[in-house]
Amino acid sequence: MKAPTLILAAAIALLCPVVSLAQEETVEAKARKLMENYKGALVVITAKGQLKAKTSGDPLPDREQQRRTLGVTIGDDGLVVVSNSAIDAAVGLSGQQAQMNDKVVTIQSASTEFTDVEISYGDTTLLHGKVVRQDVEADVAFILPDPAESKALNKTFDKVDLSQFAATAEAADMVVGLSRSSAVYGYMPTLVMGRITGVFKGERTFFVTDAGTAQGVPVFTLDGKPVGLTVVRIIEGQPSGVLGTLSAGSIQVMANLAREAAKAP
Repeated sequence: MKAPTLILAAAIALLCPVVSLAQEETVEAKARKLMENYKGALVVITAKGQLKAKTSGDPLPDREQQRRTLGVTIGDDGLVVVSNSAIDAAVGLSGQQAQMNDKVVTIQSASTEFTDVEISYGDTTLLHGKVVRQDVEADVAFILPDPAESKALNKTFDKVDLSQFAATAEAADMVVGLSRSSAVYGYMPTLVMGRITGVFKGERTFFVTDAGTAQGVPVFTLDGKPVGLTVVRIIEGQPSGVLGTLSAGSIQVMANLAREAAKAP
């Protein structure tokens, strides 16, 4: 009677790995779960303002600006982080030449005075906000929703917790980038799966990934830890046109500075 028992035990042992593999969550399922968990933190920012520029001659006339971009909520207070150059038309204008009547002048300095900022949460909720801090070199800006409006709507903010950042993320790791589509598709949440292809460690840490496909896209590891936010690399004050995912740890430090700035009179 021992032989049949041994055969049965061997058969069960062979079946166990199959059952285990069937129960294991697929990579695609993990990516979809990430999108479901964080879609509420993905917001659409519409920033309006006046572009002001001083030149080597007379100042240029102020120009109305309106820009729309992806933002990510990163706090219980609703603080949003965006790629700064996506909302600020002044980035990179210093040193550029401009035509003014029949003269060519050099722009010495430029800035955007924001007059209205709207935050759309992917549902019917729309709040006004204020740009509380910009870091041109890091290419990040922080927007705080109006506290009175938030309170009146009893708004609870879905967020990405940057304190849980992926400290051990490295090249070859699989990652997921989250975004929203254009208005054509109703700003529905979308995702891109990819890998970290390189890690640049300088004054700040940037991850090169094929999942961070546009400005403002947050990138996550498959276990849900934020890697960072995709921005444009600014080199000597000029946008390079090259994307990089700024580490979540760096953004968290700057977010704390933004909250302090918001408290200032």
